[in-house]
Amino acid sequence: MLKRLTMTSLLLFFVVMLQASTQKNLEKPDPLWQLEQKAYEAAQRSAAQTIEPNEIEMIKYRRILNGKTNLQMYVVFLSRSGQPIEYFVTAGKCVSSHKRLTPTHKLVHTGPNSLVMRAVGEDGTYGSSSPYIYCRTVDDKYKQWNGRYYVSDSPIELTIVPLVTDPSGTIQHQH
Repeated sequence: MLKRLTMTSLLLFFVVMLQASTQKNLEKPDPLWQLEQKAYEAAQRSAAQTIEPNEIEMIKYRRILNGKTNLQMYVVFLSRSGQPIEYFVTAGKCVSSHKRLTPTHKLVHTGPNSLVMRAVGEDGTYGSSSPYIYCRTVDDKYKQWNGRYYVSDSPIELTIVPLVTDPSGTIQHQH
């Protein structure tokens, strides 16, 4: 009986000590854990402050706008001094020369020896080029430009006549 009482007492003692130890750990968490928790919370606050809700809304708006079928954009090519060079309406959006839909390199298997070579791009060229944009007009003409430009989804009112005119006489005039 004494042995059973001693075992019960010891068991009770260990349970009380375990609870006390657990309570003490809850009151004073590991310092490393606290530091990691503070770093995580600071990162969350920082991320929440850098992502502007308005910026996200504008990105959504732009994606929806550019994804529309029969999209027409109004484009002005500008000289370095800001002089309008050309004004036209696109069928779809203008595209940057830096957009790559395919890999720029390919793996060539030659038996035990393999090598990486430059791959031909969508435009039939290898590697990169000077930056430019290219567009298709509503009258199915190709336009390419490597300077400043202005694009809008509504007609642009120019107060200065563009330097380039359409020799066919069918200028895509302002609306």
